[in-house]
Amino acid sequence: MSPEQPLDFSLKPLVKGHGLAVSLPLAERLRAARGVPQAVVKVAGYGHGAKGAKRLLRYISRKGELPLETELGEVLTNTDQQKKLIEDWAQDFDTRGDSRDTVHLVFSMPPGSSPEALRRTIRTVLQRRFQGHEAVFAIHEDKQHPHAHVVVKMFNVETEKKLRLNRPDLHRLREIFAEAAREEGVEMAVSSRAARGVGRKGRRRVPHQLHRKGIVPRAEQETAREVLASLEKGDLREKPWEVAMRRRNGLERQAYHMEAEKLRAEALQNEKDREALLKAASDLERFSRTMPTPKTLRQTMLDQLHLSPRHKNPGSSRDRGGGLER
Repeated sequence: MSPEQPLDFSLKPLVKGHGLAVSLPLAERLRAARGVPQAVVKVAGYGHGAKGAKRLLRYISRKGELPLETELGEVLTNTDQQKKLIEDWAQDFDTRGDSRDTVHLVFSMPPGSSPEALRRTIRTVLQRRFQGHEAVFAIHEDKQHPHAHVVVKMFNVETEKKLRLNRPDLHRLREIFAEAAREEGVEMAVSSRAARGVGRKGRRRVPHQLHRKGIVPRAEQETAREVLASLEKGDLREKPWEVAMRRRNGLERQAYHMEAEKLRAEALQNEKDREALLKAASDLERFSRTMPTPKTLRQTMLDQLHLSPRHKNPGSSRDRGGGLER
């Protein structure tokens, strides 16, 4: 099986853990291996009707304190201008109460990035990805990393169709964001969690706030109960999605190793770039050996109890490559 070929689930139900099947270019594998910060794009929510759009614009402008910039470069400096914009947009809004008429997106750059570089990057993203869509955005600098809040009207005035934002669409949006950022001198990468050996998503805002208050989120409580039930039954076998994660991790490691071999072969024929090619091959090989093994929350809890399958024979896991899958 090719390292870039997705796992074959054609004869059985698709399970969690496989991840988005995206073929990763060599340049992205190098960025992942070298720890380049990932481009972050999130869908923060949707607005329904004029009231929903007003709420979003009010939020991203900090109740009118921050200027908003449109996709055409116009600057809105007060709430009256925002109101006029919403009235114009509302002519294309759906009459259904639950219609998604606007989407709120957040684009984040690494700590220390220039807010102006982010501003120019967002302008480029709007031109390249949202042509035909009206939009406004604001730059927020209240956190360690500058981030842009963008509100896009879902209706496209050119195609007369609504915007789609499924998983492949969002991945492509991350690629466009990272490419535009690199043009502004901000290095960012775009790779799946599986390609970096990351098993779980970062903690969402609400669970994070609950933990700060000393409250365990319901999802974690349910996982803990599942672990206790497994202990009572004596059944600690991997779940199907955990098996899929482990298999995907092995394929990703293999892909890094094979790319390294290709670069070493190319270095033999290319004296001019030999040093750079060998350095890149070394970086890929190192990451192939040391990339993390992804774990679910359930596996993490079992590890903390020293009850995961890999702890059944303590002598077999004694510093043999940092717990890498063999």
